Amino acid sequence: MIDNIIQKKYLPLIIFLVATGLYLFNSWDVSIYILDEAKNATCAREMFTNENFLVPTFNGVLRTDKPPLHYFFMMLSYSVFGVNPFGARFFSAIFGALTILITFLYTRKFTDAKMAIWTVIILLASVHLSVQFHLAVPDPYLIFFMVWSHFAFFSALNDGSKNEVYYMYFALAMGTLSKGPVSILLPGLIFLLYLIFSRNLKWKTILKLKPFAGILIVLALVLPWYTLNGIETEWEWTKGFFLKHNIDRFSGSMEGHGGSFLLTLLFVFIGLFPFSVYLPQSIVFAFKNKKEQFLLFNIVAGITIVAFFSVSQTKLINYTVPAYPFLAILMASFFSRKAYSFKHLKIGYFALFGLSIILPIAGFIAIKYDTSFASISNIALWLVILPFINLLAWIYRKNADKFLIIQALSGIFTSIVFFVFIYPAIDHMNPVMNSKELVQNRELAYFEKFNPSYAFYQKKEIRKIEANDFDSFFQNYPKGLIISTQDKIEGIQFDSTYKIIFSAKDIFNSSTTVLIEKTQP
Repeated sequence: MIDNIIQKKYLPLIIFLVATGLYLFNSWDVSIYILDEAKNATCAREMFTNENFLVPTFNGVLRTDKPPLHYFFMMLSYSVFGVNPFGARFFSAIFGALTILITFLYTRKFTDAKMAIWTVIILLASVHLSVQFHLAVPDPYLIFFMVWSHFAFFSALNDGSKNEVYYMYFALAMGTLSKGPVSILLPGLIFLLYLIFSRNLKWKTILKLKPFAGILIVLALVLPWYTLNGIETEWEWTKGFFLKHNIDRFSGSMEGHGGSFLLTLLFVFIGLFPFSVYLPQSIVFAFKNKKEQFLLFNIVAGITIVAFFSVSQTKLINYTVPAYPFLAILMASFFSRKAYSFKHLKIGYFALFGLSIILPIAGFIAIKYDTSFASISNIALWLVILPFINLLAWIYRKNADKFLIIQALSGIFTSIVFFVFIYPAIDHMNPVMNSKELVQNRELAYFEKFNPSYAFYQKKEIRKIEANDFDSFFQNYPKGLIISTQDKIEGIQFDSTYKIIFSAKDIFNSSTTVLIEKTQP
């Protein structure tokens, strides 16, 4: 079966189109609601509306969280598709598909087509990767440029191509414009470790990589925006980004995203599910064959990224995603050269089958006992697709290729089901969508806190007011509304003319959004 796939004409184009279709699938039917998506998409909208490429703002306030590259691509997409969820997410899917494509091309270059195809299958089966490339966030851009810079580095060392050296520095620069200095520091650490472990840390090797020319390339591409932005914002963005969103995130837990280093390992297991059940065997197999330089490089890259973010005090599931292509290559090596019969796969299969039974049950219980989702608890039953397809795989256990491809389909179909049935059902319950008619054509203000999704859909700044400004706001805008959360208004004494006309729990959050109006005497 794999041999038939390898022989397909225009295989790289087919891979790119399939990945693009998977990562764009139904991205238009889910609102921009998740906090990070809402803030990034709104920031890009404000820059687009203001025709300002230098100063990122959210709701009119300087936003120092991220560099600008994803904003630029969203602005381009808005100009073509309009300011909507599809426009915000379009290039995330494109860069996701490019990540799959470039991983295939370099893996095929340094191994063979069979191993490269298995790598693609493993990545396309990852439900988390599909979710990541559906989101309007900077991570898809970072992932692509980090992965490209790593493969270009290895290629430059092995075939001496000057073009690959320049690709590497271009990718490092674009990664820095995607998410900052981690895009240079982490690859630099990986490059150094690989040279050490491959016993190739020599001046001759380093000079082959043209470091002085590389520094000039990176600075020429990165410094103009950082400098102009610094001047324009009087260096406020620079201080906020480098001090708070880089040093503080690494050295301390931010926004409650802390935890043990074991949490990072759990993230990787979830992220590469369903094939992550074979990851331990694959790593052992790779270590046994570490004399193969391409395998050694992927071992170093994958493990270093995971270890780096295990040490970081702020832990998020998206941080380790750049490691997925390298870890997928290790699994692909195991599948294509070792796992040629069921006996090599049975431990992973039984673990996967057990988990695939537990997940629908756990999902149903979790949704059932969350009162805000009780009415749609049955959507978790869609996850029975996992045990059903993995049970089907058992029938083909004597054919390792068919057996593994059917397991891959369990992940791909789960992604499709998630974006067609599960996520839209949950998303349609979010307070922003449910209050859409109430806020339409009304002047809005917020007290203390508001759901950032309102800013995206209102397409205008929502003013901030204090408690003593409520009366004056309603005097000026009798039909206006104040947005806040239940916990923020609990200490305020309202008279009988104030009324909460809408209240709903924020999904994926513990707060409850409220809308307040004032009845006129």
